[in-house]
Formats: sequence, structure tokens, C-alpha cells
Amino acid sequence: MIIIAGAGHANREKYLIKEDKHCFHCNNSSKWILQKIKYFITLFFLPVAPYKTTFELFCPICGNSVKLEKETFVNSISKCNR
Repeated sequence: MIIIAGAGHANREKYLIKEDKHCFHCNNSSKWILQKIKYFITLFFLPVAPYKTTFELFCPICGNSVKLEKETFVNSISKCNR
């Protein structure tokens, strides 16, 4: 019997911030995106159990991102459009 297992499947939730934020990497001002990424262990290519969750804020123009703590992410969600 062969069992195929792996890791790396990611589920992403994105939220658009209402106010503009300046990106010092690309020197543009735009509405940045808050993102919650859940990584899953897979069994036969189906996500089974989450093993890591990350939170980040990124520029939609150049992709420059800032890692956030969970508390900061939760507080920022109230300022977003889904």
C-alpha cells in the first residue's frame, strides 16, 4: 500500500485596507492587502490538518510584505473591506 502525504497546501484569506499606505520599496501609494495564510498537511492531495498560520500586509503593486502578529492582524481587520 502506498500513502501519499505532503505539506504546503495553503488557504489564503485576503482583506483590502480602506486607506492608502505608502510603499517604500516601489515608492507608490495604494490600498494594501491584509492576508491570512493557513498551511496544511495533505493526505492524497487533500488538506487534512493545519500546521502553521501566518499573517502579513503586502503591497499589491510590487509584492513587498510585512509580517504581522495575530493581535495586530485582528485589530486591522476592522479597517478593511473583504
